Amino acid sequence: MKRSLGVVLIGLLVGLAVASACAQTDSLDDFQKGLELYEAGDLRGAQAAFEAALGLVPNDPVVLAWTGTVALQVGDTQRAIECLGQAVAHDDESQVAHNNLGNAYAQAGQIEKAQEHYRRALAINPEYFDAHYNLANLMARQGNYVAAFNEYNRALAISPNDAEAHINFGHALQRTGETAKAIREYEAARTLQPQNSAVAATLGSLYLQTGNHQAAIAAYQAALASDPAMTDARVGLGTALYNARRYEEAINHLQAAAEDAPDSFIARYNLGLALAALRQYAPAELAYQQALAIDSKSVNCLINLGWVRFQQSKFGEAAEAFSQAVNLEPRREVAHLNLAWSLAKVGQEDAALAQWQSAVRKFPGSAAAHLGLANAYYDRDEKSQALREYLQVAKREPGNAEAHNNIGLIFLDRDDVTEAIVHFEAALQTDPRYIYAINNLGAAYQHQGELAKARQQYERALAIDRNYKPAQENLQRLQE
Repeated sequence: MKRSLGVVLIGLLVGLAVASACAQTDSLDDFQKGLELYEAGDLRGAQAAFEAALGLVPNDPVVLAWTGTVALQVGDTQRAIECLGQAVAHDDESQVAHNNLGNAYAQAGQIEKAQEHYRRALAINPEYFDAHYNLANLMARQGNYVAAFNEYNRALAISPNDAEAHINFGHALQRTGETAKAIREYEAARTLQPQNSAVAATLGSLYLQTGNHQAAIAAYQAALASDPAMTDARVGLGTALYNARRYEEAINHLQAAAEDAPDSFIARYNLGLALAALRQYAPAELAYQQALAIDSKSVNCLINLGWVRFQQSKFGEAAEAFSQAVNLEPRREVAHLNLAWSLAKVGQEDAALAQWQSAVRKFPGSAAAHLGLANAYYDRDEKSQALREYLQVAKREPGNAEAHNNIGLIFLDRDDVTEAIVHFEAALQTDPRYIYAINNLGAAYQHQGELAKARQQYERALAIDRNYKPAQENLQRLQE
């Protein structure tokens, strides 16, 4: 927001100079009429009155300044520059005229000239709040944030209770990632304007970014208390409630937001997240589909749609969603992995294997990709290839219990019991309750003839799950 003529009206009016008594009377009448229309909000009427006064006293800096300022406010930028330029030519010490001429040049995109006149206003009066504030806004729009921050600080040192300055300062800080400082400015603005729903909603968004979900909830609730129809605030509140794991409340607000704003992608997407969190997969699937009808190229939405379909055992439809995600964003690892799992579930083993191989080529550092490929080889009884991939997993994730367990199985199958035991024990170092490794360790001990140790491991597995059949059967054979 730019500041223009305001509290200095009396000072400017005193400077009115005219050529004759008749001209003085007529110009004063028109000028006074212009002021009255301006105060009443009739800018066009005020402009006509000031132009009439200017016709009688064409060189008066006060009338020129007012005519230019109103021209600027009605969008006649060139007329504003013309009049305000003449005003400062006749009275170079008018800080207000320089400030408003800066506004006019800024509106015309003549940035250097705008800066020049803001600075000339400040040279006349270093404590001139409006010039500091307008210069700060100009610097922020140009991306010169260091200079902008300095000017905002100077402006607020002069007028610390100006809410708009706090808001614009906060916005500039927000754009540069200074979230904590932005929150400070918006909180100051909210103290000054407690009913400002936009400020409260912005605070809610900033609190969300910092993970302060409770503060975000309170801020969004305040925004909705001031403006119940503020859909963005309702979406934000639903999102904050979701992050706070208050899923049912989140669903209520996000459903309301989706009804109020049929074109809101984020309302439906976040609704899908909240529904999926409560394992309401069918309605979550519908929410994601509705979101994709708004934005068909959202990779995150496609991945989540595939996931809720997978949870409902709709593996073929899940594969379709994951395939679309892969095509849209080939470097999205999770889409490749989920596509491979889905293909395996529908019995397309060769396609799944090819997908795992592709994933390993594209993401060679991914333990999950190597693990998926290893399991695919293992299921095909291609144990050498499986071992190679499991070892890659263990290299990238030394604490991966599944990889160590399966490496142990392959070594046990090769009668290399000592090496098998090493890997079963490595799996149990990561997860002492990993029942598969416990049972397999018992089998390895039994293979060595260490029956007491074998019995101990089988009983350990059954203490975790008394119905675990492999341990039951192994213990029974041991007893027989």
